[in-house]
Amino acid sequence: MSAYSKLYRRVLWPGYEKLRGRHTHQLLAEAEVRQWWAADKLRDWQRQELAALLRHAGENCPWYQLHLAEKPILTKAIIRAHRADLLAKNYQTKVFVHKTGGSTGEPLSFYLTRESYEWRNAMMLRGYGWAGAHEGVKQFFLWSVAAGTQSRLTQWKTAIHDRSMRRMFFNNFRLSRATLPACLAALNQFAPVVLVGYTSMLEYLARYIQKQGGLRVKLRSVITAAEGINDAQRQLFQEVFQVPIFASYGSREFKLIAMECDRGGLHLSADNLSIEVLRNGQPAQPGELGQLIITDLHNYGMPFIRYEIGDLATARADTCPCGRGLPLLGAVHGRIPDTIQTPDGKLISGIFFPHLLKEFDWIQQFQAIQKELDHVQLNLVVQDERAAEQGVPELRREVLAVLGAAVRLEVQFVADIPRTATGKHRSVISEIPVTI
Repeated sequence: MSAYSKLYRRVLWPGYEKLRGRHTHQLLAEAEVRQWWAADKLRDWQRQELAALLRHAGENCPWYQLHLAEKPILTKAIIRAHRADLLAKNYQTKVFVHKTGGSTGEPLSFYLTRESYEWRNAMMLRGYGWAGAHEGVKQFFLWSVAAGTQSRLTQWKTAIHDRSMRRMFFNNFRLSRATLPACLAALNQFAPVVLVGYTSMLEYLARYIQKQGGLRVKLRSVITAAEGINDAQRQLFQEVFQVPIFASYGSREFKLIAMECDRGGLHLSADNLSIEVLRNGQPAQPGELGQLIITDLHNYGMPFIRYEIGDLATARADTCPCGRGLPLLGAVHGRIPDTIQTPDGKLISGIFFPHLLKEFDWIQQFQAIQKELDHVQLNLVVQDERAAEQGVPELRREVLAVLGAAVRLEVQFVADIPRTATGKHRSVISEIPVTI
């Protein structure tokens, strides 16, 4: 750990947290101890947290007062229809709005408390720390930046924050065959310890380096995020970057759900989340594929109890040789939207559409389809077509600002978007193979 990283973690960050009235650094310190607890001790602690959450929801949330005894599965549709009744009466002035674009094409707005936000940040910092991405360590992100137009003040504040944390971002949504050399040059110049990125975007960068060479920085690790990773991608990253690969799995609703350790175990953030894997409504057996059902143990403002996130995963009951008591999750299925390509060579992660469209409240569900290089069809399910028609011009401007004027964007209102054979919504579909 560098001298700056030690200074940042021990002095600068705690001081800033104290100034802002936050407690993330304390939660992280406790979580780093808790990860080494025996599995039984951790389960007992989790049960106590869950029991406290259930009591709170039953006493303060109108929707749960009616339904908690039924042990219902919470869905996006229920949240949209009953958001006010899901909000705890004693937290109405202590929450802020958060949004998810939904990798399955269903945007969602919900409420968070500051305490819950701090908990999820602590989980992410602990998990990324397993890959050496500690606070203050230089990290290069091949990542999405805020969609839409930002004020200069917001841009300036973001730049100062990233600089203090020693982070550099290369915008995923500006990545193209033409900008891959600039991305590699920025990576070499910044000389980070850890490389973090969307899996598909890291793949394009790795393919470019494999063909052209030019990687001069010595990394400690690579963290994949936002999308799953397959065996071929993992092998490519290991060959090109010559470092361990750490896969992460998360969502906007909960941030880091699970993180891979140096022994290959995908550990759940079980001290912040209670996870079920269900098959036909019953707990899945080890190795069985089932629906992921997640309870946020610390969002008291708007409790997410038994929330169907829309992903499938395999259950595991074994332990990891790393020694952590945090339970393991098997392979996660889903969250791999296709890449959109443009006539001028851009390679736009399918995450772009969920990232942008979450800002348009009149969109209930969407699907982007690309069959030709210069044509993207955007199908939208909306509740209020009049409001949607008023919002489409702004939507077109924001989408084409990234895709470019050479792309013909066709926006259609539809009654429904069909699911795949496995019951999933595919939010982005491209029939054009990607070549680097």
